[in-house]
Amino acid sequence: MNMAGAICMAAAMLGGPAICLAQAGAQAGGGAGESAGSAATFTLENLLELARRDNLALQSVRAQALAARAGVVTARAYPNPELEVLGASFRARSPGTLGGGGTAVGVTQRIENPALRGARADAATAGAQIAEIGIWVTENNLVAEVKTRFFETLRREEDLEAVREDLALTEQIRDRIRVRMRTGEAPRFDLIRADNEVALARKQVDLATARVAEAKAYLRQAVGAGLPESFGLTGDFYRKTPQADYAALRDAVLAANPELKRALADRARAEMQVRVEQAQVVPSVSLRLIQETEPETRVLRGGIALGVPLWDRRRGPIDEARAQAIRSRADADLRRFVLVQSFEAAWQQYQAALKALQALEGGILQQARTVVDIAEAAYRFGERGILEYLDARRQFRTVRADLISARFELHATKAELERLAASDIKGE
Repeated sequence: MNMAGAICMAAAMLGGPAICLAQAGAQAGGGAGESAGSAATFTLENLLELARRDNLALQSVRAQALAARAGVVTARAYPNPELEVLGASFRARSPGTLGGGGTAVGVTQRIENPALRGARADAATAGAQIAEIGIWVTENNLVAEVKTRFFETLRREEDLEAVREDLALTEQIRDRIRVRMRTGEAPRFDLIRADNEVALARKQVDLATARVAEAKAYLRQAVGAGLPESFGLTGDFYRKTPQADYAALRDAVLAANPELKRALADRARAEMQVRVEQAQVVPSVSLRLIQETEPETRVLRGGIALGVPLWDRRRGPIDEARAQAIRSRADADLRRFVLVQSFEAAWQQYQAALKALQALEGGILQQARTVVDIAEAAYRFGERGILEYLDARRQFRTVRADLISARFELHATKAELERLAASDIKGE
């Protein structure tokens, strides 16, 4: 049951059949203006599946993860040998000396410090892990955004249906006043005021229609090009109240949140980078083998080349890496603190929206509907003027808008809680 259906049911229980008839006419007229009947309709699960498949930002971080995994292969690779070939020309300068051509062939193989290679591979592996977690972070944020945009679109559609109902009712009231004015039961002022209310209601319909289109555009932007330009949504926005378990969600924030995991992985990589810089102080050894061919002799030479860390002991890069490690530890602690506080704030917003929804559904909306019925009956019997009746209807519209807004806030804060708890990502 949607919002208008629930209002119609409440009106029927309170003795407002004319309102229900007007609502039926509004729904019949509104259905022709919507393209959902001919366009494909999507559930929230369908949209999340499309987003995971077609969202370009998610595809980008997946490519980054592939590049990071390739970086691990690069870090573990052994250095290639170097081959050197030289030619020479010998010219005799004294009797008995042979001239002619000669060659020199040399091979150099650099032997890395095993500690350096291991530290570099560990740092690259940590970087690949960060990139993998980056996929989870992007997917987690994407899921929350799609959920929020989905319920935002449903909210705008509920608003549109509500203002269409208001337009139909206002036109019905205007027609009644016109009849009463012709019979002398109502002054012309009432008709002028009713015409103005109809104009305002039409303006609200146009505005709500534009907001539905805007919400759908943002939803398609979040999902990706896989979502067609013309589409409809299927979802239970009005009757189903989203529930949340405080203890389970709060525990999941510190255990599964990918942003915290990425911060911890970045801290580990920064600490490994310190090891990389320290290991580079010990120089690599190069083995060299050279064969020289001359007209009269052949010489084979072998040896090693070793850099001596005499002037540059990499104090600057080591201190820089240590500073980055300190910063990464602070960032991880800050991320943990921010996540906990963000969860508490989102939980309070959820509780506030839930209480507002319960209060509105528990009696405020029904009371506003009763006031409208009483004001309508009083106006019909001449006990109240048109201003009192229109004011009662305006108050009812405000309460109904608050109900729609509170339900959206409940869905949106539930999506934020699930984002913080990472309850819908597939990386876990």
